[in-house]
Amino acid sequence: MKYLAILPAVFALSACSTVTESPVSYHKTSPGLESLQNNENCCENLSTIQYQSVTNPEETSVSITTASPKIEFKSGRSFAGGLKLPATLDAIRFSVTSNASYSAFVPSLLVLDKNYQPLDVIGNESIKYQPLSLLDGAQYGAQIELQERYLNGEAPAYLVVFTTSEALAETTPVEKPSDMAIRSGDIQANIAHNTDYTIPHSAIGKVSFDFKFTAVTTVVEEQNRQKRVQQIIPESTVAQSDLLTENTLNKKEVYQTLIENSVSSGDFSAALTYVEESERLGIEGMRNSFVDAMKQYQKAQ
Repeated sequence: MKYLAILPAVFALSACSTVTESPVSYHKTSPGLESLQNNENCCENLSTIQYQSVTNPEETSVSITTASPKIEFKSGRSFAGGLKLPATLDAIRFSVTSNASYSAFVPSLLVLDKNYQPLDVIGNESIKYQPLSLLDGAQYGAQIELQERYLNGEAPAYLVVFTTSEALAETTPVEKPSDMAIRSGDIQANIAHNTDYTIPHSAIGKVSFDFKFTAVTTVVEEQNRQKRVQQIIPESTVAQSDLLTENTLNKKEVYQTLIENSVSSGDFSAALTYVEESERLGIEGMRNSFVDAMKQYQKAQ
């Protein structure tokens, strides 16, 4: 019985002792950093990244792994991933987040035009640390709105996700838990309370996006709209959409976008329908666009 009486005191002393080692669940070094520093498979250029197509205003994510392309930026070498932006009727808005839990990938974004030329960089002046809240875990994030056109007349066409050497060299302090969490006996809360350690920044991680935009109306949708209107209003008074005008260049861009988006989503039948429709309208080159889109789709699988 004497031994039983001693046990609570031993456990109490254990709970109050200072922990000097980082918990096993937290990384002591930056995940992926050793692989990043290895010169094997280094380095690729921006045009060879496999860009995921954003076709609808919805949530999507980019996973940066040790198998991702390595890019040598002026800000340092980084694994990189990318998104292909849609043709839209308004500015593209999105939230970007990256969790800061056992490690933290601190993202930067490079905005490119259709020729993979840089238009802008979205870095730590916009993407900042956001502490733990009732609804969200600790994370790095921002709300972003891209310009529809930049001063050189180019529109944003791609987003490259990467990190910087400066970010990799830093760490994120672990937030101290509340008194209630400590008193509840939560093990992680007590470890955090008694430990002065930080979360290393990672060379790999998952970056989430939530897009908001108005997609370009497809040619078929626009034709159906005008048919509905013409049943009620005389044709001469109906405003004609640019999609149905004689602006062949504009039509070509629209059909190319429709074909690429259909292929990237796996709807090959719809893509071929757009190819045939464009050929009936005398728009050249769309069959080649379909072939190129299929090659990109196969590489991404």
